[in-house]
Order: sequence, then structure tokens, then C-alpha cells
Amino acid sequence: MIIIKSEIGERLRYLRKQKEDTLNNVSEASGINLTILSKIERGERLPTREQLSSLANYYKYNKSELKTLLIAEKIIKDYGISVDTHKAISLVEKQIIKYLKK
Repeated sequence: MIIIKSEIGERLRYLRKQKEDTLNNVSEASGINLTILSKIERGERLPTREQLSSLANYYKYNKSELKTLLIAEKIIKDYGISVDTHKAISLVEKQIIKYLKK
């Protein structure tokens, strides 16, 4: 089994460390339970969209970039890393490109 580090968890931890902040402070300011926030940073749990939005606001960070990381991690978590997953993502990409061109 392939284990992948949580990109979103690492990014959120980096943002917190860059701000020289504590998990407790971020928890209080964002309204996210301290235990949940810690699990998100460690990659043991994915944030909800609401939590992601709250953290993006707190860190003044690009919500779209964090949302992209979240979507990618959800795909990997739900479908794993395989040739089939890659093919499906390529198909989705083609469909989205057609839609965006309209």
C-alpha cells in the first residue's frame, strides 16, 4: 500500500509555523476543535469545506489553492493511486475543459 503525506495538512502546518502561531490559538480563532485541527495537520483527517474556508480566512491564504489540495486528497483517499484513477482523472479533465470552453 502506498502512503502519501497529506499535502493540505503540511500546508496548513507550514502556514501556522510561518505565522509563529500555536494550534490552540488557531483553534480558538477559527472555531475548529483543537483535536480536529491537530488531526488535519497530521493528515489523519481532511478538513470540511467550512473548516477549510475558516482556515484560509485566518491565514489570509488562497481558498482556491487549498480547495484544490482538498479535492486531490479526497480523490486519492477514496480511489487510491492506480492506473484506473489516473485514467478517470484524465477523463474528468477532458470533460471539464470542454465545459470551460463553452
